[in-house]
Amino acid sequence: MKAYVQHLELLMTKSTINPELLFGKVNSINANSVHFEYINNQHEPTYFRGNRYGKGEVGEFVIIESQVNLVLGRIVEIKKDDLAKSNLEIVGKIQLLGTIQMDTLRVSAGVDYYPSINDLIYSAPHEFIASIPEKMQKDEAKIVLEIGSIDLDQDCSIKVTPEKLFGRHLGILGATGGGKSYTTARVLEECLKHNSKIILLDPTGEYRDFSDSSVTNVHLASPINQALSSKAISIPPYCFEETDFIALFEPAGKSQGPKFREAIRSLRLVDLLQKEALCAEMIHNGVFIKIGQPEENYKIAIRTIKDRYLLELPDSPFNPNKLCQQIKEEYVILRGTHYQADDFNFNHCLSLLTRINGIINSHTFKFVFQESSLPSLANELENFYTDPSKKLFRIDMSAIGFEFKAREVISNVIGRFLLNKARQLAFINKPIVIFLDEAHNFIGKTIGNEDTLAKLDAFELIAKEGRKFGLNICLATQRPRDITEGVLSQLGTLIVHRLTNDRDREIVERACGEIDKAASDFLPSLQPGEAVIIGNDFPIPLTINIKTPTIKPNSEGANFQENWA
Repeated sequence: MKAYVQHLELLMTKSTINPELLFGKVNSINANSVHFEYINNQHEPTYFRGNRYGKGEVGEFVIIESQVNLVLGRIVEIKKDDLAKSNLEIVGKIQLLGTIQMDTLRVSAGVDYYPSINDLIYSAPHEFIASIPEKMQKDEAKIVLEIGSIDLDQDCSIKVTPEKLFGRHLGILGATGGGKSYTTARVLEECLKHNSKIILLDPTGEYRDFSDSSVTNVHLASPINQALSSKAISIPPYCFEETDFIALFEPAGKSQGPKFREAIRSLRLVDLLQKEALCAEMIHNGVFIKIGQPEENYKIAIRTIKDRYLLELPDSPFNPNKLCQQIKEEYVILRGTHYQADDFNFNHCLSLLTRINGIINSHTFKFVFQESSLPSLANELENFYTDPSKKLFRIDMSAIGFEFKAREVISNVIGRFLLNKARQLAFINKPIVIFLDEAHNFIGKTIGNEDTLAKLDAFELIAKEGRKFGLNICLATQRPRDITEGVLSQLGTLIVHRLTNDRDREIVERACGEIDKAASDFLPSLQPGEAVIIGNDFPIPLTINIKTPTIKPNSEGANFQENWA
């Protein structure tokens, strides 16, 4: 008993429990919750150390004082047993969240020892709730990110380590207007206080004000509102794979598909021959000539090159600008020992040639097929990674059109490029975090027709295997239901803003084992700027206020009051 009293005195000294915050006692217990009644049937909020405490309000974190340890919980219900009778006691329900060790104050998920009848219940001090992420650390962290403050109290900051935030990937979820963009900006801002390496795919251009000396801003195409000192870059065709081109150009399966693939193979052969300065007489203007030539020429050319296995690799380079000319060379028939043009079957391919020409010459893909003089994405990323003064690499994609599934294809190409670099251990010495905004537009997508269907799975693969290679991801989306469960299940930490759609909340519940129905019930009622942080490294769902970023995203809509006045 003496030891218990000493522990109790220690807890009071550390402001874990305080007599002024006592409001109730346990009157029944089950497997995951307890019911309580108010002491003296009184329920009155109070101010303690300048902060308001509900002392028994729904949503409030509480501490239950037991003989063995402390139990952390959250009030989820208050009611009268019989509403028709006014003299009955008011009772409430507390969801049990975790255990607080009396000696160390360490918090762990689950309940080691259940409370007993008549155990006392206190409002949990804001300072203690805010310190839970830090109390889970075995050692004092050198780097912490201050992302918000505990609910209703701006003085009690929530600080988390990059390991807890990004170590198992991060998801920032929330309906429009819930504060998702502000949270993303706040997290970015906190990362920039340290020697971080962040790659931001910005599909709307709303983060263009991140433009100090530690930030590299690049853009694809010609954004209307581009960042100061932003640099135009290209994504050369060698970053694409064969499936990208098949899905993009959509050759019809039986009539066009085989000739399309043969053309790609021939252009790869041209690339290899030109590198080795071989068989120049068989090539004209970057195209392997078959019409009017001996059948044996193609076989000779293949036998001549050293690394002929490269002809079959999906990422082997070729010049896609020559596809139309090369496809024409593939429509041949054998007359004796020489090829002749097959004009009849070639006519079936004219629609494909129209699509190829339309895409290659479109403004949407200008930075891929027409601007070879621009610095490439690969070179700019290499410069960013090797420059210790650079912390953020922002890619402005706001000028990329929606036609031809351009945004989906380009983002997937970028993601796959980064994953391939990671697999080569390029990021192992300094980990990189990719921020993908509006992720629902890019993940879990398929493009192409029935014969050329291609899955855009680069970011899904990053979520599954990137962590071991030093490549982590942060997904921001307002539509969790459009993100595959396979990706969501890989996110170890979620910052969830208001979600009003039932399907979105169900997806979050299934994807994150740390949240249940009781916790998700609070999501529709969150205010703008409020969020619940949950995950493998957080024993309890914490409701926090995201601190307003210094650099705010440019995500406002039209101002009708000003412009229509």
